[in-house]
Amino acid sequence: MAWVFMDLEMKPVDKQFRRQRDICRQEVIEFGAVKLGEDMAEVDSFRRLVKPVYGAIPPRYERLTGIRNDDVANAEGFETVLADFAAWCGDAETVFAWSGSDLDQLRGEVKMKDIPFSLDALAEKWADFQKIFTRAVGLKRELSLEQAVNIADIDFEGHQHDALWDARNTAELFRIYRDEGRFSAVIEPLRAAVNPQKQTSFTLADALGDALKKLNLPEE
Repeated sequence: MAWVFMDLEMKPVDKQFRRQRDICRQEVIEFGAVKLGEDMAEVDSFRRLVKPVYGAIPPRYERLTGIRNDDVANAEGFETVLADFAAWCGDAETVFAWSGSDLDQLRGEVKMKDIPFSLDALAEKWADFQKIFTRAVGLKRELSLEQAVNIADIDFEGHQHDALWDARNTAELFRIYRDEGRFSAVIEPLRAAVNPQKQTSFTLADALGDALKKLNLPEE
């Protein structure tokens, strides 16, 4: 048994490519993923840069992701990396991503680039861990990965907007989620601050006041 946790980094399709932007507004420039075994230990990792087709990486995205145009100049194309990633996932029981948008991106980019690749096998295994974790915490609106890490009271490993490190931090949240004692120790103090008799709709930021506002929790 194995679980995969993945993340994508993307850049916008240049505005000159109007037809393509009507189908998909972004291109993947990095795949990152980790694979956990039954004991929750990382057994393998996957990190590949992807050469974009529809325009260069804008400076803002170079700064955000740390991926420069020079880094992807000789990278393989999306079709090749996607196929390699799907093969790498192998017989993993579930492929988790932080939100459903990554699967939507893969579908859109396959269509935009007219790639003869079926995502059915991956889609059948796909799970939105952002939604799972957020509901377990007791919120209605999804948390960002940074917010979830803050709530879990752990340090964010690596740096954000690096696909492999985002995947690793998602995997760590999964470990906490699967450990009932550890999860309760983190979450129950937050739940206890909410009076369910008086609140039918709430945000943790409202309920806990200034002490939690620093976490930038989403408002309902």
